[in-house]
Amino acid sequence: MSRFQLSLNVDNVEASVEFYSKLFGVKPAKHRPGYANFVVEDPPMKLIVIEGEGTPGSINHVGIEHDSGEAVAAETERVSRLGLPVEVDDPHTCCFATQEKAWTADADGVPWEIYTVTDHTPNFGASPRGGTPVDMILPPVTGEELRAALDDPNVVVIDAQGDGGYEKLHVEGARNFGLDDVESQAAGAIATKDQRVIVYCTDIDCLGAEFVGTQLVQAGYSNVGRFPGGVEAWAAAGGCVDTCS
Repeated sequence: MSRFQLSLNVDNVEASVEFYSKLFGVKPAKHRPGYANFVVEDPPMKLIVIEGEGTPGSINHVGIEHDSGEAVAAETERVSRLGLPVEVDDPHTCCFATQEKAWTADADGVPWEIYTVTDHTPNFGASPRGGTPVDMILPPVTGEELRAALDDPNVVVIDAQGDGGYEKLHVEGARNFGLDDVESQAAGAIATKDQRVIVYCTDIDCLGAEFVGTQLVQAGYSNVGRFPGGVEAWAAAGGCVDTCS
């Protein structure tokens, strides 16, 4: 079975959820901060509303959802044979799901995706068209969550301050990541693509955590969070830095 998908940019997801729940008579299949989707059986349709991307009331993208990767491959081959421009996308996390997909666009540049969902994830992932707020891609974690993560051997905490930052001051127990070859570093530090990862930088204005975290998400890591205050906020709150003795 396939279904039409319409993704809309909205000003307020909560207001949109209230409206479309009444219009279609169904509750959202997924409802997260800044995001919701509806699976409508009649007519067969998936409606997505996204806050903070593009002009409210405009189309984010449209597409056709299929029930398998084989169906996506067959449909991609069909439209490609007909001469339509096709961009095959590597499987990655997007919109709280792991997807296999391909993209095309109409004569006016409206993006169409041919896709299937292979799994569901706790993180938004990478936006299909860009511009997703960082707090959706990398959900913020609190100091308490970071403290618990440092005591959990199954969580990887990454220092993303860049050159010299780790040596100057870092959260005790964090791994030092450079800002180059992030995916190669991740392969040696993160056991699986769904392992919990938390990234931080120097302070709230430092972009290293955003950069490294986004690179991880785009590489398919599906459970990445961000400690926004960085090592300065951690130290100010009495957290261990360098070594605690």
